Amino acid sequence: MFVTVGLGAFAYALGVVLGVGLGLYGVFLLPAGPDLGGTVLSVGLLLAVVGNAAAALLVRWLTGTRLGPVTVLLGWTPVVLLFAASRPEGDLLMRANATAYAFLLLGGLSPIVVAVAGRARRGLTALPAPR
Repeated sequence: MFVTVGLGAFAYALGVVLGVGLGLYGVFLLPAGPDLGGTVLSVGLLLAVVGNAAAALLVRWLTGTRLGPVTVLLGWTPVVLLFAASRPEGDLLMRANATAYAFLLLGGLSPIVVAVAGRARRGLTALPAPR
């Protein structure tokens, strides 16, 4: 019982840490990528979609719950919104363009899709079922 509770707490904390890391890397890599005909294929956007989904799948596999993948979003969202905030001097790190908006939308949506797709082994939370 103790090992299961410890692993669950570790998995939830891992989700938050992975979300923070993916948010930081995604924001800094947002303007990076190959330029095809004037359109930048953003590495940060790819990282937001694929990385957030992969981290959410890992946490869902570790916890067996639907709440697990949402912890990735709990770590990712504050970091990304902090860097997306504008100041009087201008945008901090994310310019207001279609790539940045797609980064915010798709990066936030991918852990939610992982959370609601399919059946969870243990339901919404890791609490035991009532008897």
